[in-house]
Amino acid sequence: MKKKKRILLGAVVLGIIVLAIGLLTQSPKWSQRSFEAVVKEIITQPDGEVRFIVERTTEIYGDPIHSLGISKDTKLLSADDKKITVRDIQPKSFVKVTLKDAFNEETPFYYPIVYEIKLLNKSQES
Repeated sequence: MKKKKRILLGAVVLGIIVLAIGLLTQSPKWSQRSFEAVVKEIITQPDGEVRFIVERTTEIYGDPIHSLGISKDTKLLSADDKKITVRDIQPKSFVKVTLKDAFNEETPFYYPIVYEIKLLNKSQES
């Protein structure tokens, strides 16, 4: 009887440990979303904030509220994963965008946090 209780207790503890490890390793990526897009316009606002207006197959982030804000924490990468600057990304460039896909309680509207923009190639073929 004691042996069965120990085995059951060990199985429960092991299950909890496995679940905790799974939650700790996956949770930061739950709200991340990636998509490919074409840069339509790059806007530098009066306060110095840089915003990308991009077009996907179904959406255009053309409204400044829904455009992609580029912060100092946003990683800008070339196709070979080298760091680049905003000036290296031109209109009609294909990019892969990785952002936080969630509504934020502090902001009353959808404001995605952009983690990374990777340049896929130099320009869109016309």
